[in-house]
Order: sequence, then structure tokens, then C-alpha cells
Amino acid sequence: MQLDKAGQAALLKLSEIDLGITKIKAQLVQLVESKELADLQAKLTVSSGELLTARTEAERLSLMVRRSEEDIRLVEERLARDTERLNTTSSPKDAQAIEREIESLKKRMSDLEDVELNLLSELEASELVLAEATSAREALNNSLTELQNDIQSKVDVLKAEGRKLMADRQIVVEKITPEVLEQYQRLSTRQIAVGQVDDRGCTACRMNLTVGAVENINSLPENELAICPDCQAFLVR
Repeated sequence: MQLDKAGQAALLKLSEIDLGITKIKAQLVQLVESKELADLQAKLTVSSGELLTARTEAERLSLMVRRSEEDIRLVEERLARDTERLNTTSSPKDAQAIEREIESLKKRMSDLEDVELNLLSELEASELVLAEATSAREALNNSLTELQNDIQSKVDVLKAEGRKLMADRQIVVEKITPEVLEQYQRLSTRQIAVGQVDDRGCTACRMNLTVGAVENINSLPENELAICPDCQAFLVR
């Protein structure tokens, strides 16, 4: 295929640009599919579940404490009423009944206070667990946000580089004939499409060329594109 020296230089540059674009695409995929990001997101999901469980347990115990306090208040009110009744009754029989009820209420009060103490102890422990779960989730969320911002910053840089390469690509493509460009595009879908001869080796496929192959390449007219006999890549001299 015929291509002048400027076109051959553009062809080599096009290959470099496309390799750069391919590299950027791979880096973008790597950033978006970051294992560190996935691990942090998974940890945050687990942490959110633990936080919900801790909050639910703390709320449950808090409700039970309030109910216990209400039960104690009701018993206290009954005790106050019975004490007043005992102080004002003139019937020995009624007095005995009221005293028995007071003893029963005192026993009930003691049991309720024991229950309340246990609940308060459990609530205190659950609130500590809730505080730790909240702190852990906040730390993970901060780490995730920091990582996402870092990834986004790197993505923005890569996209800017990609846009510049695409602009450069448009310029060099205009210097290459349609026939050569079509063949280049076919080759580049499966391999490095353009190389050079470096110390008798093709830089596209890294295969060593025979002395005869190198002589044939060197004997081609200046405007004739050489082809690697092994990988069929264009060889720019």
C-alpha cells in the first residue's frame, strides 16, 4: 500500500493514540469496578444492618423501661390510695384487707423495681452498642465518600486525557489514505496494527525477522508501506 512519509508518521502516531485510548478505557473500568470500592460498599451494607439492629434493640428496651416506669407509677398510686384508706377506715376487717393488699403491692413494687433495674442495665449496654455501631458506620461512610471522590477525580483526569487523544486522533486520521485506514482498523480490532523494525524485530508482534525479510523491507520505495511477514502489521520505517 502506498502512503507518503507524513502519512506513515501519522499512522504510527494513530497507533500510539489508539493504544493510549485503550489503556484509558481499561483504567476507567478498573476504577469503576474497584475491589476496594466494592469491599467498602459491602462493609457499609453490613454496618448499616448492624446499626439498624442496634437501634431497634435500644428502642425496644427504651420502650420497655417506659412501660416499667408506668407500671411502677400505677402501683405507687394504688399504694398511696390504700394507705389513705387504711388511715381513714374504722373497720378492723377492712383494715386487714387493706393491709394485705398493701403488702401485695409492696411485693409487686419490689419486683417491678428489680425488673426496671435490669432493663436499665440492658438499655445502657445496648446504647453503647448503638454508639459503636453509629461510629463504625460513620467511619465507613466517610471512607467510602473519600474513596468515591478520589475515584471520580481520577476518572475526570482520564476522561480529559481521553478527549485530548480523541482530538489528536481526528487530526492524524486526516493524513492517512482511506485504504490504509480501513486496513488499519481491521488489524487493530485483534492486534497492534502498526510497528517498526527495531534490531531486526517487529515492535508490533515482538518476533525477530529474518535477514532477508529486513532487506526486502529496506528495499521498498519510500512511499510503500512495509508489512510484517509474521503478524501482518504495518511497519513504519
